[in-house]
Amino acid sequence: MSQDRMKKVTNHSLADQARDMIRNAIFEGKIKPEERLTIERIAAEMGISRTPVREALKSLEADGIVKLLPHRGAVVQRFDEAEIHDRYSVRATLEGYAGELACTLRAEALVVELEANCLAAEALMAAGVPSDNLDAVGALMSLNGQFYDLIFQASGSAVTVRLLEALRMPLAYRLYHWRDAERQQGSLKFHRDIIEALRARKPKRVRKLLEERLHEARDYILARN
Repeated sequence: MSQDRMKKVTNHSLADQARDMIRNAIFEGKIKPEERLTIERIAAEMGISRTPVREALKSLEADGIVKLLPHRGAVVQRFDEAEIHDRYSVRATLEGYAGELACTLRAEALVVELEANCLAAEALMAAGVPSDNLDAVGALMSLNGQFYDLIFQASGSAVTVRLLEALRMPLAYRLYHWRDAERQQGSLKFHRDIIEALRARKPKRVRKLLEERLHEARDYILARN
């Protein structure tokens, strides 16, 4: 790694800072997919000991951003196009099914919960979500995840919820693409359309919207992978 990709770390939260710096360097393309990261080299670049770097890499592995190598540091993860396509395509079918069930079982109560979620997202977006502020982007992405989790739980299908969780893409992919302001607005519009379909008690429409959302996300990611 070149010496100008990450700045020196100076205060007490060394592992958190190291995690954020490495993550940002990956998202900004300064560290490439499948590039090997050695603990010793990162520690030297940042001017810190190896322990916080090791903790940072463990955290990034949990988020699906890197894969730890035994005694050799880590490597930046890459998903091939076939896996991305299949994960999103299968999720589209499952999410559509869950949405149709939820609309049939408890549309009225679900609308109230989803409305509150949208209002929270709108307030956050109104306050501003700079693309380089990963905490703000992460908070918005978290609200997005909660929106769909409410639908999945309302489906009453434990099997579907379990399968959807297993197919969830790593945080790295979701967080990276949530930095796009246009996609943030587009997602909010999707949410409003889903709420209207639920309010109108149109389960087939809910299913179609949820499937379209995943297909669009799949194509977006594949075009930029």
